[in-house]
Amino acid sequence: MIKRILIFLVSVFFTTQASACALCALMTPTAHIYLDFNTTQEELNSIKVSWHFSKNFTDLTLEGYDLNGNLKLDEDELAEVNFAMVDYLQRKNYLMKYEYYDMPDGKTHELEGEIIDSKSSLVDGRYVFEFIKKVKLPIKDNRILKIVANDDEGYFNFSFLNSGKSMILDNLYAIYNSNLNATFIEFKKGNISTQKQKSLKSLIKNSNIDSEKVSKNFIDEYGLKTLKKLKSLFANSAEFSFLTIFSIISISFLYGFFHAAGPGHAKMLTTSYFLANGGNYLKSFIFSLKIGIFHVIGAFLLVVVSMFGVDLVASSVSSNNISLTTKVSAIIIILVSLFLFADKIKEIKGNTHQTGCKCSSCCGHKKSENEWFIALSAAIIPCPGTILVFVVAFNIGSYFLSFISAIFMALGMSVVIFLAAVIGFKANKIGTSKFKNLKIYIEFFGIFLMLILGVFMFLIADKIGIL
Repeated sequence: MIKRILIFLVSVFFTTQASACALCALMTPTAHIYLDFNTTQEELNSIKVSWHFSKNFTDLTLEGYDLNGNLKLDEDELAEVNFAMVDYLQRKNYLMKYEYYDMPDGKTHELEGEIIDSKSSLVDGRYVFEFIKKVKLPIKDNRILKIVANDDEGYFNFSFLNSGKSMILDNLYAIYNSNLNATFIEFKKGNISTQKQKSLKSLIKNSNIDSEKVSKNFIDEYGLKTLKKLKSLFANSAEFSFLTIFSIISISFLYGFFHAAGPGHAKMLTTSYFLANGGNYLKSFIFSLKIGIFHVIGAFLLVVVSMFGVDLVASSVSSNNISLTTKVSAIIIILVSLFLFADKIKEIKGNTHQTGCKCSSCCGHKKSENEWFIALSAAIIPCPGTILVFVVAFNIGSYFLSFISAIFMALGMSVVIFLAAVIGFKANKIGTSKFKNLKIYIEFFGIFLMLILGVFMFLIADKIGIL
């Protein structure tokens, strides 16, 4: 049951990259690829492919999958990482292309083959993803095998580790010529002067695999720290002490604040809406609470549905579901923007009152229904941290603590959204008071920003993927 719930967590947690969630998009990891050939009687039967990742990326992966808070990836957690990897890679031929040709002027042929036995593991504290590509290729002298790894969506970089020569059969060598994301393997008979390939451990050591950095800013750093602390509190919350409850409340509020303070569309959407329509502190406060509450409700329903509708729902969960959710959010934003634009045009043409009039007739143009739609579109993609809290809490049976945590996460998010709303209506107020003739242009500019945001989200929705 918990495994199926985690499928939802994996999908949501790692597919928010296009929205630049503070917990995601922190780095583009480099997969350092090592190839191991299985041959019999001068025929290549299979290629074992190992992707070795840095310790920094391994630590970042740990942040999202360490549900029991023991600061390591257990077997069941690695299984979920593997599920997420395969879900993204299997529809893209595992991001690798295999071709061969004969020297000097042979025709290039694509090397087909089934991919089997994918698995994830930890080796020397680093995450390793492995799979086997079954092939059937006769090995001939002067035959070249070309392998290229590329992710056109930009979630992975690649570098091949193999170099030098290795004996694959008696008197038959594979000579590797690797250059970043491509490698050329020449099969050669006889005595070869090329230097023998070093051990995998030496190749990894010489690759500077751990040199890549996680691009954490202040908000990212503290957002991850608070989430890590929150998971630890839930994992060790056997007793309901005042200190435990207070700590969970405080950390939940901080996580909600840092999560919302990171890059994302909700703040821009809120500022644009209040720039276009104006407002006040009370209106901003209520609006920010709506977004925070929608975030929590969305996460709660996602986890509950995954618990009680596992067979029906979990089988359809993939990155495509998150892409669809993003498109729905984008369409709502676009439609509300167009409605506000048409309403503003109607107001200009049919309103005989002066600009800035506050009578009930003029104010009636700004319907509260729009705010509900805007709040829904800003929060329709559930918060990954809230989902994580619900999953961990449900796993250990701390339903009360998860409810309290979710409430204060929502409040933490609402503080940031409230500030964004205040900036929007203050800008509207300053602009309309000092530049009355520009009031309508300021409002149209706010609507235009909303429309652009909606279109942008719709365009990038199909590019959302895991990891």
